[in-house]
Amino acid sequence: DYGSYSCQATNYLGSTTAVQEISGKASPAQFKSSPKGTEESSYLLEWSSMSYTPITEFHLETRQAGSSAWRAYSVSPHADQELYHSAGKLYLTKLEPAMAYQARIKSHNKEGMSRWS
Repeated sequence: DYGSYSCQATNYLGSTTAVQEISGKASPAQFKSSPKGTEESSYLLEWSSMSYTPITEFHLETRQAGSSAWRAYSVSPHADQELYHSAGKLYLTKLEPAMAYQARIKSHNKEGMSRWS
């Protein structure tokens, strides 16, 4: 069953509580691309996400470092080599040379959207 579960342990030294959420949502995506690109104004961004149900779409956002404006992309997943993993990739073009960029991804499956990567 999905939901939040808590566990409390107590002994003569004290007590502590931990909470764990169990969800069918995909795990946050893990980037596979090197953080440093090899081309002046383009970059191949690749990632993978684990899910026990098929991922139907990736929501990718990119921005120049320091900017508040994100650019959104919808990316179709493809099968990854690892079991229960889906992968995505997008070739980003027209990038400013010598500029740092940030990216974040959400994975969508039948249980909903994952957290941002």
